[in-house]
Order: sequence, then structure tokens, then C-alpha cells
Amino acid sequence: MALASSRGAPVTVLCLSFGERGESARAWRDGKRLAEVKAIRRGEAERAARVLGAAVEFLDAGDYPLRESAELVDEIVRCYRRVEPAIVLTHALADPYNPDHPAAARMALQARVLAQAIGYDAPGDPLGAPPVFLFEPHQPEQCDFKPQVLLDITEVFDVKRRAMECLVAQ
Repeated sequence: MALASSRGAPVTVLCLSFGERGESARAWRDGKRLAEVKAIRRGEAERAARVLGAAVEFLDAGDYPLRESAELVDEIVRCYRRVEPAIVLTHALADPYNPDHPAAARMALQARVLAQAIGYDAPGDPLGAPPVFLFEPHQPEQCDFKPQVLLDITEVFDVKRRAMECLVAQ
């Protein structure tokens, strides 16, 4: 994302959840309540997106578990049609440590197909067929992740690091 943004490409992040239950251990240890954790995580994501030069949208679908639904897939379709992505970047399709990640990936892929259908009832023109890339999970060997594309981000690594540092609750 940082590399694309640095090259002038528009970048949009669609957050299906705030990671409020599964990826906010520090906020919970600090005694925060659910609404507070969501607000903290939203603020962190907004700051990280600014660092990356990206727009960010939130669906607040919850996590642990992230429940797959036709309604949520429809929201992703609507985002795709509005944003018209040149590529889609999503989670790996297997992750024994976080079932929300494969759920997000499955919905992202399903929505990509539906967004291409001229007869699908959503605003905007049908999507082309943007390539999909899965980003490396935290334990690739446990997720059957086999990289096929390696992207050199050396020139923007400091930007990525600053964005990651925004995610304090995680």
C-alpha cells in the first residue's frame, strides 16, 4: 500500500472489523470496554492510513468471530464498484490462529466475482477482473502460504513501519 501510494496510485483500505476482540490485547489489558476498544482501533487505523497515504472505510462487522454474510459481501461489492480497484489485496485463505482472516478473504473473493456481474444489483459499473494478491500471514508455514510474488518495499519500508507503529492496541 505504501509503495502504490508513493507512486501516485489511489489506495483504499476496507476494514471489515476493528479487530476489537481478537487483535486488541493491550486495550483490554488496560481495562477498556468494547466501545472504547473500537474507538481506539478506529483511530489507530485512521492514523495508519494517513501515514500510508490511503483512504480507509469501516464496516464494523465485528470479529472473533467475523461472520460471513450476504449483506457483508454486498457491502464489499459496493466498495469495489465505487473504488474500482486495480488490484485486490486480502488475507490468506488459511490461518489456524485467526479464523476471521480466511473469512475476510473468502468474502473479498466472492465479492470480486459478484462485482463483475453486470446483472448484480449494486450501483456503479461492473468491475473488471483485478488480480488478487494474498498478503503473508504472521506464520506462513502454518497457513500453507506459498509466495508467488515478492515485492521490494525497501524504498517505503520506513512508511510501513510508521504505519504499523500506529497500531498500539494490537
